[in-house]
Amino acid sequence: MAVNTTADWTDPIACPFCGEKLASPGSGFVDHIDDNPDCNTEFDHWRENVGGDLAGEWSG
Repeated sequence: MAVNTTADWTDPIACPFCGEKLASPGSGFVDHIDDNPDCNTEFDHWRENVGGDLAGEWSG
């Protein structure tokens, strides 16, 4: 799977990393990254980048 990360996530029912349609914007996204290692890696990278922008630790 090719990862096509964009700066703007404009469609909440599509994965921002690969564009695949999600079952739902919340739990569907979590299920998707659990099932797709490339997207999970990109999500971890994104989380590292924004982690310092949030007060305290983000539990998500």
